[in-house]
Amino acid sequence: MKIELYKAVDHPTIEDVEKVLKEKLGDKYEYKLKKKASLAGAMVGGAAQDQITVIKNAYHRTVVGLQTTSSSSPSVPKYTTINFSEATLAGWLGFLNNQVGFIGRIVIRLIYGSDSEIYDEVRNTIKDNMNIEIEVHEAGLGALFKKKKKEETVEA
Repeated sequence: MKIELYKAVDHPTIEDVEKVLKEKLGDKYEYKLKKKASLAGAMVGGAAQDQITVIKNAYHRTVVGLQTTSSSSPSVPKYTTINFSEATLAGWLGFLNNQVGFIGRIVIRLIYGSDSEIYDEVRNTIKDNMNIEIEVHEAGLGALFKKKKKEETVEA
């Protein structure tokens, strides 16, 4: 399995991301901005990072988060990552989705549609209009075996 890490070179703020999304996507979606809460605030439901939620409807929504992280490289002490999450529903729909079981979830997907263009559209808008580097990392069990094979070939 491959994991893509999006690094923002210019260290944008969440307001910069919101501006790009509103410029390029316009009034097509609803936008909700959430600033990072303190540790105590994050424990009671506040945001752990700066984020913007792009909403098409109660079922199709995506969260774009910004997080500044320390680097192990002395030449680049900090870098900003952009995270995308599609695992969010409106509060009432999330509760309903958890209570209705397998058949109910299928019915909810049929009502709202099983896939939406919002996810790719938001990701591509940010990738195309901001200065971003993409790092691809191998993860999962396959990555362990690939590293082991590489190490064996080096020793031989």
